[in-house]
Amino acid sequence: MERIKQAITLDIVIPVHNEEKVLDLLFQKLQVVFSSETQRKHGLKSVRYLLIDDGSKDQSANIVCRHIASGIPATLYRLSRRFGHQNAVSAGFEKSNADVIACIDADLQDPPEVILEMIAKWRQGYDVVYGQRQKRKENFIKVAGYWLFYRLLAYLSEIDIPLDSGDFSLMDRKVAQALCALPERIRFPRVLRAWIGFKQIGVSYERGMRAAGTPKYTLASLYRLATDGVASASIRPLQMSQVFSFCYLLLVITLVTAFTLKLKPYLEAKNEMALWFLFSYVLIAMGSFVQIFCTYIMSAYLGRAYIEIKGRPSYLIMEEINKDNVHIQSLADGKREFATK
Repeated sequence: MERIKQAITLDIVIPVHNEEKVLDLLFQKLQVVFSSETQRKHGLKSVRYLLIDDGSKDQSANIVCRHIASGIPATLYRLSRRFGHQNAVSAGFEKSNADVIACIDADLQDPPEVILEMIAKWRQGYDVVYGQRQKRKENFIKVAGYWLFYRLLAYLSEIDIPLDSGDFSLMDRKVAQALCALPERIRFPRVLRAWIGFKQIGVSYERGMRAAGTPKYTLASLYRLATDGVASASIRPLQMSQVFSFCYLLLVITLVTAFTLKLKPYLEAKNEMALWFLFSYVLIAMGSFVQIFCTYIMSAYLGRAYIEIKGRPSYLIMEEINKDNVHIQSLADGKREFATK
């Protein structure tokens, strides 16, 4: 009952990497969705945008600074290099101090107005409200890949991970604090969000195309994201490698027994040696496949364990820019650059 009447502050975490073509559209959309009238209607005392620049090489930082200088309630955190989308999201959570924190990508594929629906669910008593994608307006291969990944992740995970739910979400401050307190260096917020529990619910929505620009995830980065997600969610792949090894041992015993006791009497003497060579080749090939598969799984966990043991931070902030320290720097070619005082 307290949440229904409570006036709250909202921080929206927005990771940014080379998004110069979409940022003006993003701020325009955010200003419409979170207008003064809308904030009063939904009981929002303030809305602040936390943009995490994940090592952009284009004009993204300057564009954000221009909007900050114009009066947009935003803060820009520039990471010292590219640390990855998931670490940028984690940086935003750690820098937020609002009553509720939302996370959304800069490309406008996730509609900002859905955040208002999430706030309504939060007022009903839910601590985490995540977006569940019903449709994706992307190419078939990418849609199929995401569909397979979420179902594989849910199958392998030892916790209940909602299908088709990405980083687009809203959570109570106590949940964000619990998430930030977790010691992992390799951060996968959507899995950590499911692991911490609390009262959670999904909001269905249709995911659109990018408003502008090009996707920043390559096939290699999507593969790395998927393996990070599976490794952070479960050790079942390691258990599967044990099962594969045991099943292979049973198969060898069964085949050798069948070959020597049951098939041998029916074989002609002149073909027996050739069949033994063929039989041995098949067993060796199968054994090599099992070994490679198990080594692949173990190396995935070993590499991540090595990163965790080193204990390096997940990100480093190079600069913080807000309305109090942003200014315009004139350049010799007549262009303007925004920087801190």
